[in-house]
Amino acid sequence: MSKSAISEVWATFRQWRYPREFRIPRGPSTERLKALLAAAQAAGRADPPVPPPREDAGGEALPKGTVAGLATDLWRLRGRLDRVPDAPRAVVRHMEAAWSTLIDAGVEITDHLGEPYDPGLVLTVVAFQPTDGLAREEIVETVRPGVYLDGRQLQLAEVIVGTPPPEHTETDAEESSGS
Repeated sequence: MSKSAISEVWATFRQWRYPREFRIPRGPSTERLKALLAAAQAAGRADPPVPPPREDAGGEALPKGTVAGLATDLWRLRGRLDRVPDAPRAVVRHMEAAWSTLIDAGVEITDHLGEPYDPGLVLTVVAFQPTDGLAREEIVETVRPGVYLDGRQLQLAEVIVGTPPPEHTETDAEESSGS
């Protein structure tokens, strides 16, 4: 079996995963296209017509996962560069240019670090961690930022929430066990 025949069979099987009304109809076979091309060449039209250039210069939209992954990786790079005392200026400039390009394209990257935690927030809590010095629950670490494109959510933020340490001391524990 040739490579193109295998890919045709695989494409057919992929379509069976979906209900009939959502399946994409098969296009003409390659043999049929070759026959049409040969007939066109015989008629004197060897070159297919070139479509006019599109008015908008923008390309096709990237998949959501690609935009979210790019934004997350850029956010991580920015965090690491902020921790380096003498980061190379060229690297910082290029990172800032890429960050600005994402922002200009309507991508919003939300880091929730330091925000008070509310169970109604739209994010995923990876862990709750007792943390000294907190009076209320607060986000102490962002594992992945929230990513939004033109106000639509592409990626949920993943965070670690710090909780105030338990108030009772060892003497309280001894008193309750001794009673």
